[in-house]
Formats: sequence, C-alpha cells, structure tokens
Amino acid sequence: MARFLTSTALGSILAAMARGTNAWCGLLLLVFGSAGCGGNPSEGEDSFRVALLLAGPENDEGWNQSAFEGLRRIREELSAETRKITARTRAEIELAMERAAAEGFDLVIGHGVEFNAPACKIADAYPDCSFVTTGGPESRSNVCSLVLRLEEAAYQLGVLAGQLSESGIVSAISGMEFEPVRRVVAGFRHGLLSVAPEAKVLEEYLGSWEDSSLAKETAVAHAERGADVFFQNADAAGVGVFEACRSRSHYAFGCNRDQSPKAPDVILASAVADIPESLLFLASEVKNGTFAGGIRSFGIAEGKVRVGWNEALAGDLSSTVRDKTDAIADQIRRGDIDPATP
Repeated sequence: MARFLTSTALGSILAAMARGTNAWCGLLLLVFGSAGCGGNPSEGEDSFRVALLLAGPENDEGWNQSAFEGLRRIREELSAETRKITARTRAEIELAMERAAAEGFDLVIGHGVEFNAPACKIADAYPDCSFVTTGGPESRSNVCSLVLRLEEAAYQLGVLAGQLSESGIVSAISGMEFEPVRRVVAGFRHGLLSVAPEAKVLEEYLGSWEDSSLAKETAVAHAERGADVFFQNADAAGVGVFEACRSRSHYAFGCNRDQSPKAPDVILASAVADIPESLLFLASEVKNGTFAGGIRSFGIAEGKVRVGWNEALAGDLSSTVRDKTDAIADQIRRGDIDPATP
C-alpha cells in the first residue's frame, strides 16, 4: 500500500500550522510519530495489522476500555500486530486514520460515532484498507459502521428502575450528546414508562466523558430533585455518579460493560455491549477476506448485548423483579418490543 498522505491530510496540517505552533506540532506527532502501541507478536511484511483509534483513555472502565480489550483479543487470538492511537479532535482523527491507512494497516478501527465521517472521507483513497467505526450513519465498500443496540439492554434497566423507584423520579446522566447516546437514554426512558407511565426522567449530558466532579455534582442535584435510581453512560466520569449514589444510599446502573466491580455496593446491573467480541468478529472477517462494508447491527438477538447483573446485590431484588426484567430480553429478541418506540 502506498505510503503517502492525501491532500485532505496535508490541508489539515497546513490549517493547524496557521492556528499556532502547538496545534500543528501535535498533528505532526500523530502523523509521523508513535501514538501508543500494543504488542506486536507477528511483525513483518505479511503480518495482519490492526490499529485502534480512541478519543478517550483506554482505562476508563467503560466504552474505551472495552475496545482496548477487543484490540488485545485481536492481537492474541489473530496473531495481529496492533497499535492504539489517541485522537480527540476532528483534525487529529482524520490525520491519525490517514496515517494508519498509509502505513499499510489492514484494519483501522475508530471507536465512536465521531470516527465515522472521517473514515468515509478517506476510504476511497485506501481501497486495500478496511475501516470499522462503532456507530455512524455512513458506510462504504471498505467501511463498516458497527451499530451496537445498547438501547435494548437500557430498556430492560428502565423496566427495572420503574419497579424500584419510590419517588417516580429517576436520573439519566450521559457524557456527550451523540446520537447513539441519545438512543440509549431513549431506550431507558421507554422501558421506565412502560411500567411506570407517570414516572419522570431527569436527563443530563455533561459534555465530557472524564469530568467525574461534574458528574457527581449533577447526580447530587438530581437526587435533591427527588431522583432515587440513577442510570449513567459517562465512562470515566461515571465514578462521580457512583460516589453520589453511595453517599445517599441510591442504586445506580452501569453502561457499556459490566461496571459492578467499579462500585459493587451501588451498581445493581449494567447495560452491556460485548464490544471486544464484536471487534474480534469483524477483524476475523478482514483477516479471512470475507469483510464487507455496510451497516452491521448487533444486539440481544445476536448475543452481543445483555444486562449484566451484580450478583453481590442479588439479595436486594425479589425474584419477581429480576424475572420480569430478564423476560423483556425474550420479547425484544422476538420483536414484540421495540426499545426505540415509546
């Protein structure tokens, strides 16, 4: 594969240079320097090479950590050479994707909806490279948008919240207001209203995935307005929600992965997307030559989304409450319930 940058990438560098020295130096580092690597057990001309782009820390115990675990599984199970790259801004994302494709990576994974448009923008210039983005409305022949229907598990947790809340007021605190995040909150809200039509959801988007102090402040404010059950999709910032719940003896729900180890005394259950398995599945297709672009949607029916229970708090729930929540999964699997519909 050619080792060059398109005019789009060079234009981004020139624009950054015009903004200031620090900006363009950072972009040059992304393009020409190392941005973080995983293990490389099979380096060489014929090795299978996979790059993962993250917009946040790989140890956030949430969204990004799940993808990083997927990269580890790809390295170990597919004997791949892997690299982790952090890219947060649109310019950084475009340049990092361009760099990985130009270096000859077979698969470039952009973990988040914000990576979708940049991947589709450069895909035609790198037809031998496959791209996967977790979320996003666009695709190409070599770009797959992986849609994880996490709203299905969030719907179940909404049903659970409706059975647990004594005040009829629950909280939903999220990081950034991206469309997939709004979809998860909507699923939670719809599940809640299906069993408690008069209930109210206090919804808040923090504008950050890492500001735990703001998350805690927001959760405390919601508690003061009567919320007594808390759903969060805030990654590293979520610890602030858990701290607020602990101080007020309220229950919370995890998201993206089983987060109960993070706060085993507070988290009853989590909406879990099997991101590692999903990324491994698509990487296997790339390595085997069966990969095709398009929108790929995984949820409960495909075994990639579920509710993960915190068994340490199992005694806090009656079997009736838990069974009713679990039964919703079968109804979603059969198509009897659409979490996107009120």
